[in-house]
Formats: sequence, structure tokens, C-alpha cells
Amino acid sequence: MWYRLLAALLVCVVLSGCSTQPLREALSGKDEQKEEEKLHPFTGEKMKEEATGPPLMVMVNNHSKARPQTGLNRADMLVEVLAEGGITRLAAFFYGEDEGRVGPIRSTRPYYLNLTKGPGAVVVHAGGSPAALNQIKSQSLASLDALNGEEEVFQRVDFRHPPHNLYSDLKQLLRKAAEKGYAKKAPDSPYRFNKQRETEGKAASRIEMTFHRLFKAGFRYDASSDQYIRYTEGKQHRDRLTDQALSADNVLVIRAPHQVIDASGRRKVELTGKGEGMLFQGGKARVIRWEYRDGWIVPLVDGKVASFFPGKTWIHVLPEKGELSYR
Repeated sequence: MWYRLLAALLVCVVLSGCSTQPLREALSGKDEQKEEEKLHPFTGEKMKEEATGPPLMVMVNNHSKARPQTGLNRADMLVEVLAEGGITRLAAFFYGEDEGRVGPIRSTRPYYLNLTKGPGAVVVHAGGSPAALNQIKSQSLASLDALNGEEEVFQRVDFRHPPHNLYSDLKQLLRKAAEKGYAKKAPDSPYRFNKQRETEGKAASRIEMTFHRLFKAGFRYDASSDQYIRYTEGKQHRDRLTDQALSADNVLVIRAPHQVIDASGRRKVELTGKGEGMLFQGGKARVIRWEYRDGWIVPLVDGKVASFFPGKTWIHVLPEKGELSYR
């Protein structure tokens, strides 16, 4: 019977213009179509392997007594926003990374929680403000809380004093997330990535940011690696375990309204709106607009999504009166 099938397929090719690809598939029974390459939703780089769990957004302490931290060098994306006391706190996103220590871990706030919604991230934290804890409960947000139920996957270290000594491990966190039934659906990223370097923009080899009169941070461009090296309070910011300098391929600085709302100095930060910003890449600066789109902070140029370079992105949220300079 095989020769009848072959004859029929040859007639199809001659008379109706069928391609030879279906013919090869019919004869071999194999689909030779190459599977589309999977790109990392935060970095735009090729995924090494399928992620074993959902994205994690780890609330990382940035107090001077918590630095240098552990694990920030392996985060895919970091968002820096003021907390209380004029000090920033870091939301470190991990996806597809399933090993390694991270910390010190601190509490969360409502404006950080708004960042979990786009990527569907599990917030990893040690308690939170009353408003944040109520938001987690009322909106059924995925949460791993060191102070309310998940203590076994967090550890206190003896080389730092509380509250700057709480750590965890990504493998433990992902195991706990699976136990709690948190879905590991891949994020539907709005970001665009392009390896081509921009020719437009002003020179920006040094970036300085003042979040508060008590806290400054910045970056210096390293042409040899084509990355920005992070500085905090004038000192190069490094990882505690590896002594690796923290770096970014993209530095996005945006402005958003900040308001102190209670006697403890807690803030309301409007991250669900839109505003002005600057995007730094490859030693150059571009003016952008930003919008909160479906739970993501998205940079725009002329109304279109501005491309990131493939790699790590740091997003910094300055108060409207915060200072930004570059040269």
C-alpha cells in the first residue's frame, strides 16, 4: 500500500502545488519544524531550561547594616523604592533560578505588591504594613511570609543583628510555593528586547540619584563589559558571598508621587499611574515616559515600548522632587 500513498502524494505535488515539506513529514512521520526559542520574560535572554516554579519577588533589606546583601547579583530584575527612614528597599525578581541564598529579607508595602500582579510573582517577605497584609489577604496574593506561616523556610544568621539577619534559599522558597499550590505559569512579559545599540541619546557614563537627603545611589558605566556598575552611598555595591560587583544592562529611572501617610513614616507611592523617566543603556541616556501596564512598569518612547538590552534591568522609583544627574 505504501506505493499507492507515494503516488497520491506525488500527484498532489505536481497538480496542486503542495510543498515538499508535508511530503517529507508524511513519509517520515516526523515534524521537522524547529521549536520556537523561549526567552526569559525579565531579561530577554534564552531560557536555559524550563522554570521549576513561579517568579519570586523577594523583599530585600537595603539598610547600611544589611549591606552587602546576598543574591542580588543573580536577580533578573530589581526595583528600588523608598521605604521608611529615608532608606530604599529592593524588590528582587527571580525566575528560572532555583538555587542560592538571598537576603536579608524585610517586610513589604502595598506599592511593592502592585509589582507582583503582572508577572504573577510570589512575594517573599517578613510581615508588612497593616495595609500590605490586608491587601495580600483581600486580593488573595501569593505570599511566603516569614512571620505568618512559612517560618521553616527562613533562617536567622548570627553574623548580623535583627532585623537585618533574615535569609532564605531559592530552592526552599520554590518548594514551599509548590506546596501552597502557587501556579508556575510563565509570565506574559510586555517588554521588548533588542541587541542593537542605540545611536541616539546623551552621554551618560555616570549616574547619580538622590532618593532622600539621607540616601544616595548611582551607577558608573564600564565600557569593557558594556554594563553599569552599582554604587550605594559612594561605595561599589557588591554581593556578600561572591564579592561580585552588582551591575545592570539597563537602568530605568522613573518619577512617581510619594506621600508620607503615618507617624511611622510609611509612604504611599503611586506606581499604578504614569510619568516621566530616563532610560540608560550602553553609556547613553534617553528621555522616556513610563506607564503601569497590566502590573508592569513599562518604558515608552513616542508611545511605543522602548527596547531593553537583553540582560539585567534595575528600575529606580524617585520621588518627584528626588534628584537625578548624569554625565
